[in-house]
Amino acid sequence: MHKDNILNVLVETEEKRDCFLAAWKRGVAFLGEDLFGPGSLATAWDKEQLRPLRGPVEAVFAKESGGEEQFLAAMVSFYDSSWGAELAERIDCDKSVCGLTYNLDHECTEIVCELLRNYQGW
Repeated sequence: MHKDNILNVLVETEEKRDCFLAAWKRGVAFLGEDLFGPGSLATAWDKEQLRPLRGPVEAVFAKESGGEEQFLAAMVSFYDSSWGAELAERIDCDKSVCGLTYNLDHECTEIVCELLRNYQGW
């Protein structure tokens, strides 16, 4: 591989990280900052500072509307795919990516698309 290609990959990786964080913050703002931490939207500069918090997520999950449950399960799955799958099992929907995102509003669909496009693992 040429040196130029390696440098382009590194730039792309940094750009993807920034795009993922921006989309993640939009999702956190939509769902509620209290479900994520230990940081805040104002201070977080890395996705690790806005991890889904198991206790608050589990407490609110069953109380959410269908679309919000699906969006929350999708968001959690980026952080921990097993936990996201556990949440998806509790929802009356197809358990695929398409099923979790089919009923989302335009804003949430855009967020999931950006997360998918820029995901590099947690």
